[in-house]
Amino acid sequence: MQEVDKTPDSKSRKPWIITGICLVFFALFCVGGYLYVYQLAYQTVRVEAGVRVEASEFMKNGAEDAVFTQDSQPFDITVPGEYEIRVKSGLFTHKCRLIIEDTIAPYGEAVPVQLRLGETCDVEAFVTNIEDATQVDVAYVTEPDFDSPGAQTVEIALTDRGGNRTVLEAELYLAQLAESVTVELGGEAPSLESFVMVARKAAFITDVEKIDYNRVGEWEVLLEVNGKECGIMLYVVDTVPPKLELQDVEGYALLPRAVEDFVVSVEDASPVEVKFVEEPDLSKAGAQIVEVAAVDESGNETVKQATLTLYEDTEAPVIKGAADFIHFIGDSISYRKNISVTDNSEEEITLEIDTSAVNLGEAGVYPIVYTAKDRAGNIGSVTVNLTVQARQYTLEEMNVLVDRALAKIITPEMSDRDKAWAIFTYVKGHIAYISHGEKGDWIKAAYNGLALGKGDCYTYACTAKAMLTRAGITNMDIVKIPSRTEHYWNLVDVGDGWYHFDTTPRKDGPNIFLWTEAELMDYSARHGNAFNYDHSLYPEVN
Repeated sequence: MQEVDKTPDSKSRKPWIITGICLVFFALFCVGGYLYVYQLAYQTVRVEAGVRVEASEFMKNGAEDAVFTQDSQPFDITVPGEYEIRVKSGLFTHKCRLIIEDTIAPYGEAVPVQLRLGETCDVEAFVTNIEDATQVDVAYVTEPDFDSPGAQTVEIALTDRGGNRTVLEAELYLAQLAESVTVELGGEAPSLESFVMVARKAAFITDVEKIDYNRVGEWEVLLEVNGKECGIMLYVVDTVPPKLELQDVEGYALLPRAVEDFVVSVEDASPVEVKFVEEPDLSKAGAQIVEVAAVDESGNETVKQATLTLYEDTEAPVIKGAADFIHFIGDSISYRKNISVTDNSEEEITLEIDTSAVNLGEAGVYPIVYTAKDRAGNIGSVTVNLTVQARQYTLEEMNVLVDRALAKIITPEMSDRDKAWAIFTYVKGHIAYISHGEKGDWIKAAYNGLALGKGDCYTYACTAKAMLTRAGITNMDIVKIPSRTEHYWNLVDVGDGWYHFDTTPRKDGPNIFLWTEAELMDYSARHGNAFNYDHSLYPEVN
């Protein structure tokens, strides 16, 4: 029988060799990957108790995307110990150890304690302002003797979670009677316990409620203690300085500055004087420290600082509203009308108006010079021309005023109805009603309505007529049937027929704007036929 050779030949060994090589590379990759991941994070992080711990602190590259995983052991930065922490950054989660150590001893301040003989207190009464990152236990090193009058030293130990210990010494004083009693100004009357520490029987002889605690002074308070009279001095003192709050101030140089500009608030039990420690230099630009002192009646003083920043003022005042204008002989004139002055400093601005060249009684063109000057000496000046002339009521002059008014209230996209409403509100608001005015010259009436801003119903109707006509809105005059009173108004057609249009103000305040015939007649009937008119003289109204 022929034997079968089971020894692998070269062809059968080749796959095993390749597989072996792959396993070697895979092992090297895993080891290298593990070493790479291992090197990304610190395995152990030690922190002092109380220090905030972020996940990024475990990463050697400080990765900001690092977070604690949900299965990470919770830790308390105020509790020393070791914690197993899991930190995820990118694709990898790292197992780390957090060690919270407490190596700093607690801090505290000893507080002297004064008690009535026989009273006791907790150990915490001897300590204040305890500071430590962990919980602190307070205990006596030496127990005080609460039955021995006088002063004694008490040792208190502060021990934190890390075992760190601080020992403080505080004074305990046990007294029977107070040597004196002090009340801060503005306080309340002290109690009997303020004067007597220990007694079988004690009572006031002096009525301490009648002492003026709003005045600094001293009084002997008489008491009966255990059947004997004794006196203890009561002092009303003012030892608390004023509370002062300041603010920084900035502005332009040369302008005066009051100390009150810097003061936000000041509080004290007695009147307070607030003053500059040294007057600030207002003449130069730049920042400077200003010290303000608040001093009460007892001399207690609080000094605080604020910053005063000054800028050089080189900007001249601006005069607004100055423009050429016309004056008619015989009319009153105001050179300051519509004139305003603005400046970057807005303080101590003077305005001078030079009208020395003007002759209001003779027609001509005269210069008027407006000059404004600020505190820094900057000057702004405007010269306008005043035209003095005899008044002439021409259609052209009236239309100049009409067009000027329309330019303020009319825009091209407005419909005729919108334009009519704009004219209605302008006339009603621009003219002040007076009970009587000159009739017969509608151009003059409209001119005066626009130029002087006052008139009667005739002025209102004529002014509305002038503006409606220039705005291209069909209109006509309408007048009440002659009677004991007169009244004038307008009819307008904004494209859909005639309506009533009356800009004269009335006491009951209706806006008679595009009223129908029915609306006007109803109102007229309820107001003494105020709008009764001859219908045959006018077109039919909607």
